[in-house]
Amino acid sequence: MIRNICTSLMFCALVVGQTLLAGATTLLNSHDEALIQAGGSSPEASFYVSPNGKDSWSGKLAAPNASKNDGPFASVAKAQSAVQGLVRNSNRPVVVMLRAGTYYLPLSPTNPGTLNFTSRDSGTSRAPVVWTNYPGEKPIISGGEAIGNGGLNLTWTQAAGNLWTVQLPAKTQPFEYLFYNEERRLRARIQSSSANSVGYYMKGGSCYSTATPGPSEKVKTSLCNLGTYLRIAEEVSPDSPQGSGCPSVSRKNGSEGKCLDRIAYDPNDTAITNWANVNPSGSRCGGSSNSYPPGDVELVLFDAWTVDVMRISCVDPRSHIIYLTGPTKGNGDVYPFFGPGKNHRYIIENVKDAFNAAKAAGQGGLWFLDRSTSPMTLNYLANAGENPNSDNVVIAQTGPVSPIGGSLISAAELENVTFQGITFEVDNFVPSPEGYNNDENSDDSLPEAIDCESCQNVVFDSVTVRHTSSSGILFASANATSGRPGANDVIRNSEFYDIGDSGVRVGHKPSGMDRADSQVQRITVENNLIQGYSRVFADGEGIAQAGGHDLLYTHNDINDGYHAGISACLLACGSVGYSGNGTNITSSYNHIWNIMQGVTSDGGTLYYNVGGPNGSGMGNKIYNNLIHDTTDSAIIDEGVPGSGYGGAGIYLDIGSAGVDLQNNVVFRVNGDAVYMPSGPKNGLPPNTFNNNIFAYARSSMFREGKPWPRGCQGASMRASLTNNIFYFDRDSSSGFHVIHGCAYSCGLPQNQFQKFEGNLYWRTDGKFAGDPKAFHAQNREPNDPSKCTAPPNPDMAWTYLSFSQWRENGSHGTSPAMREDGGGTASVDPGFGKTGQPSDFLLTKNPMPGFNFANTNDTINHAGRSHPGAAVPDVPATFPNYRFSSF
Repeated sequence: MIRNICTSLMFCALVVGQTLLAGATTLLNSHDEALIQAGGSSPEASFYVSPNGKDSWSGKLAAPNASKNDGPFASVAKAQSAVQGLVRNSNRPVVVMLRAGTYYLPLSPTNPGTLNFTSRDSGTSRAPVVWTNYPGEKPIISGGEAIGNGGLNLTWTQAAGNLWTVQLPAKTQPFEYLFYNEERRLRARIQSSSANSVGYYMKGGSCYSTATPGPSEKVKTSLCNLGTYLRIAEEVSPDSPQGSGCPSVSRKNGSEGKCLDRIAYDPNDTAITNWANVNPSGSRCGGSSNSYPPGDVELVLFDAWTVDVMRISCVDPRSHIIYLTGPTKGNGDVYPFFGPGKNHRYIIENVKDAFNAAKAAGQGGLWFLDRSTSPMTLNYLANAGENPNSDNVVIAQTGPVSPIGGSLISAAELENVTFQGITFEVDNFVPSPEGYNNDENSDDSLPEAIDCESCQNVVFDSVTVRHTSSSGILFASANATSGRPGANDVIRNSEFYDIGDSGVRVGHKPSGMDRADSQVQRITVENNLIQGYSRVFADGEGIAQAGGHDLLYTHNDINDGYHAGISACLLACGSVGYSGNGTNITSSYNHIWNIMQGVTSDGGTLYYNVGGPNGSGMGNKIYNNLIHDTTDSAIIDEGVPGSGYGGAGIYLDIGSAGVDLQNNVVFRVNGDAVYMPSGPKNGLPPNTFNNNIFAYARSSMFREGKPWPRGCQGASMRASLTNNIFYFDRDSSSGFHVIHGCAYSCGLPQNQFQKFEGNLYWRTDGKFAGDPKAFHAQNREPNDPSKCTAPPNPDMAWTYLSFSQWRENGSHGTSPAMREDGGGTASVDPGFGKTGQPSDFLLTKNPMPGFNFANTNDTINHAGRSHPGAAVPDVPATFPNYRFSSF
């Protein structure tokens, strides 16, 4: 592994530095046994915290003494203040041990709410501060409140059948997240059986799936809790009577526009009506006010790579218009991808009428917070065998300290602190009354459970983060244009699951004013499990990086998310001036699978966006990653403008240049195995692909959509692909092409435009070597090379070539000589298996010269966590999801 990671002095120094940083914690762990005193006494710590402690005690004892007049603290906040008083004069590690139990931050006897850490809480390199679990115990820090014992100590009433109710304390904050026996439960959603809807609906006491494609089929009742994707019937024009005065967006060329705060719904969706908990007071629909708050019903709009979580103002059943309390996102440059577009999907949830209908139909596991009463009343439909008076029901209460800050921990300029063995759970981000419409990329404007701004030498080791409303954890620089960077921080050996948005985030939105010495840097994310993410904001990513440089993502297991697995760099961050952003980012030995699931588009599985029209970050590496089973929303959105695409294996966006890809194994993706939407800036180095296995992509094995975004002047090589295996089972009759995109070479010899050399091409029917449409050349020069992309009709735009013609010196049409892959082969079957598992691609010999099977075997055998931690439960779905069963 060192030969892969230590590819520069900077990264070697990073690895060594982090090893030293871990020293204090490693020594502490190794001395746990030695610290246990004779006679079964407690391990030694500076302070202890326990649910049966008191904040008036000294905190020096691990358990109450016999006289019950001294013992551990009761709250983490009290221990924090004690550490501040001790750390100034300490020359040895300061250790705080938390005993087993749940510490509900809103109910803390000292400083209830978010734990705010500053430089006053810092240790030193010689005397770090360690917050850890008591050996063998599992403490939980929660931003929620338990309804029953240990929390609010309230009693539920069984109102009728499976309906249970409880009146909450007057001080309870509005919330949108409830967890029943450590499982996220949903609010009631609208269901529809109309022809355009996709998902689940109840009929005659049974749940049916739209089973797209095909007829409806009966499924288990719990799936109907996911509801139905409805589709926008039409865009509402600002020039129409229904669009008068609306906030709107127009195409860049001004040809058309659409309202952003209203949608036209399908009249066949008969469940859309003036629901009981819609307050129409002051709305365009008219009607008298009621006791529900405005915007109580939510609408989630699925764009291409983003979502808008909006609130409904009112419904006009005469014109079939739903009005929102605020506008969704709009962008005239990419008009179809944002805002209410025809046939785009949306769901409607927290509908009281739907909750009542679910009760009547026998559904369970749903809840409704009735905010028309004072105090609020919580309603729950129990599943068979559930009793909320004996089960654990937790409501989210602790919100973020700022719109993008932390909820459970908010840290600034903290250093030399380690958190280990602690579970962090349940925070409460609630979209504003106007809704949330700013989830453009990498979730930059959403908060997280744990936020560490300009922290240095801070480690989260063997922690669990779960049940979040938004993202899990963020390391960033508070101000990337000046001042102190976030640096030398580590997240390792940890589990992130049931995450509302992204699991791990790095950096804030970059700008041209960023400075390399102030930007977040030298961050390591290693040996973690990130599972079941983007459960609220469906565009969340496993690891989501906005800005930053010298970053390492290695040996992580990332699975079961509704968008990208790893997303490195926000909006071409490497081309925004010289800031250091987007440079020296390494993703290695990560196992990423079961991604997108038909919910979102344009995510890819492992995504780098380090380039742009003006340049690109350099020194970026993608080594030894195992990537498979990605399904974008084409499975349900094929042909919908601004949707249904982008399920690539490796996705190098917007002119990313000089990215080095080696020894990756990518298979079963419904987009392209490798996708480059646009080529690098002319004169920058090409992206290089060596010794990879790419298999079973549904669209193409390699696609470069728009190679020449700045035209042909100074044309240079776009990509170099050497000694790779391309293994596929499709041909051009299905729209599949081994190589796709614009084939115009700007006058360069073809092998100086895209260089293919020493690769193996094998189609499972064994006939690819003789296929007259195996490859292609561009028939004629496009009118504008900068706009050249994949032709809508390849048969008219391309001259097809067999493998032997692709390799020969002669020209074809107006294209230069091909001379591609003289050392390649299309006649060798590598002998891969057919189970759909990674082991199918293990090899016992090199199938062609130049390929090193030991390196790809190493990927298959060692990608993912090198030291797996405890198993975590499967995370229930929160949206209808779909996967291609056959690739």
